[in-house]
Amino acid sequence: MIRHAVVDDTEYQELATLVAGARAACALPVYLDERHPLLCAALPDSDGVLRARW
Repeated sequence: MIRHAVVDDTEYQELATLVAGARAACALPVYLDERHPLLCAALPDSDGVLRARW
């Protein structure tokens, strides 16, 4: 399942709930001209293979 959320620094507790079971995540800036990821992370599946799409 793919989800997205737009949050600011006052909604971080809600964000923690949304991404609790995530296998991969990417944080992007809000401004369109700065669409380079600020942070990307991924976890390997149970078989040890890393599967993530950005």
